[in-house]
Amino acid sequence: MHIELGNDGRYNATRIDIITFHRDSGSPLYLNDVMFVPGLKNHIIVIALEYCGYDVIFSKGKAFLRHIAIGQVK
Repeated sequence: MHIELGNDGRYNATRIDIITFHRDSGSPLYLNDVMFVPGLKNHIIVIALEYCGYDVIFSKGKAFLRHIAIGQVK
């Protein structure tokens, strides 16, 4: 699969997998169908989370997810 970004960057996805976020409390959070794209920086995960309906908040070395529709914080 080919990825094209707004800055005319072009990348190839080499695989699709599941990413697991281990949390301090509660069960792990899984993201399915995440594309591995060599050359992209890791912040692309934030875009994926926002696309799935979450606000992403970074504070004191931790990431917090807030579901936009229901307001639940993870």
